[in-house]
Amino acid sequence: MKFGINPNLLRFTLPITLAFTFINSFLPEAHAEENGTGWQDIAVGGTFSLAIKADGSLWSWGESNRYGILGNGEKGNLAANAKVPVKVQGIDHVKAIGAGAMHALAVKADGTVWTWGDNTDGQIGDGTETLRETGSGKALTDNNRELPTQVKGLSHVVAVWGAWARSYAIKDDGTLWAWGGLYYKKADGSTGNYVTPVQLRFQNVATISTGYGDNLLVLKKDGTVWTQDQGTVVQIAGLSDITAIAAGGTDSYALQKNGTVWMFGSNGRGKIAGEDVAKTASPQQIQGIQDVVDIRATGGGPLFLKKDHTVWTSGKNTGGQLGIGSYENSDTPVQVKNLTKINKIAAHGTGFRSMAIREDGTLWAWGNGFTGDGTEWYRTEPVWIKSSESDFTPPTDLISVQLDGAVLHFEQQPTIIDGSTLVPLRKIFETLGAEVHWDGATSTVTAKKDKHTITLTVGNQIATLNGQPIHLDTSPTIINGNTLVPVRFIAESLGARVSWISETKTVQLTSK
Repeated sequence: MKFGINPNLLRFTLPITLAFTFINSFLPEAHAEENGTGWQDIAVGGTFSLAIKADGSLWSWGESNRYGILGNGEKGNLAANAKVPVKVQGIDHVKAIGAGAMHALAVKADGTVWTWGDNTDGQIGDGTETLRETGSGKALTDNNRELPTQVKGLSHVVAVWGAWARSYAIKDDGTLWAWGGLYYKKADGSTGNYVTPVQLRFQNVATISTGYGDNLLVLKKDGTVWTQDQGTVVQIAGLSDITAIAAGGTDSYALQKNGTVWMFGSNGRGKIAGEDVAKTASPQQIQGIQDVVDIRATGGGPLFLKKDHTVWTSGKNTGGQLGIGSYENSDTPVQVKNLTKINKIAAHGTGFRSMAIREDGTLWAWGNGFTGDGTEWYRTEPVWIKSSESDFTPPTDLISVQLDGAVLHFEQQPTIIDGSTLVPLRKIFETLGAEVHWDGATSTVTAKKDKHTITLTVGNQIATLNGQPIHLDTSPTIINGNTLVPVRFIAESLGARVSWISETKTVQLTSK
């Protein structure tokens, strides 16, 4: 008996994985279980980078480890920099990260904040600061931190950011807190730093951005954008329905809900889409870019993530951070080379390096040195950053799987064998409402939904649907410890529609 399926549909299969969760973001997606490889979050600092692996561990790499920026227990002139990711010590259960010029921040699952690295202005937040001899830069008291140190008096935090010499945190009540080089006046008329957090005069904060010179942008939950002017809270006129903000080296950027991007913030004259214009506080739309879903900024200009999961950028190309294979500047947005199916981007207004995470959990970096690929050379095109020594070279043509528009992530990435596409299984079964059982003794998968029962056995091209034998085009197999079975048979047996988008190599599953 042959299973009746439209022969024009793509042949592909899926493997067994464990439980899954859905994560809401600017793009619909569903993440697979945690595992030891792959990356889930990233942050870029002025001289270093941070990333959280899929197993929840925190890693760092880059320069300036004399300040302890790697968080690996080393600091001072003999401390080695890192050309590849090294594990940050003494911290786990990290849910959010942030990076400054030369200090790092992390939020643990319990809502506490931990920092390490440069503490010249008290940006570590533990009540101390590194004091230097005026004029010489010589450290008189070295309170830089080479291991994560808890910020005093701060809890219920959901997100953190680092600036040149300041740190910021948003609590779950929408309040904004800061510490470091805020420079309050002492009784004798001199200035001092806040070495523990103080609350700023912003409410209902959704996110912030900060770059060179410690400039601060605040996005409120109502879609308005604000800043500080000599301690006074000021709204940026002409901006509404904003969903993301980015502070660069000289200019600032705001993403509107409709996918357009607006630039503002510098005095004098400059270029917007090649045109010489006066840049004032009045925002002006950046031409040549639309359908944007997220933005960041380097010290040279903006970084855009588009709805089609491609990455674009513009501005100065000091470190090769435009990702176009050269050091040429571009006044108009240009596409970063060889990056598709990207879900997350990162950059910092004090540096000239960018990063991106692809939907398969692979990490890519480009720009000035120490990108994380084992070299110190500047990279004018994205390079792959391993999550472990056992990582296989990632596929250049990544196959995507979507269920009702949500991008699915799997420990075993989709692959093509003998003309059939293989993609992970258990998540599809369970997302479609089926109960799944694996019999290790017989290498058999059994799935049940309503009145339907499906069985498949590794190495056997005969499956059953409600007890009736079905001949499969491709037999179930095992790749990297994952059992793969034909998804076309599974999806249609459980009432889903299947389509293949050849231009983007995407499998689309639609539940009925």
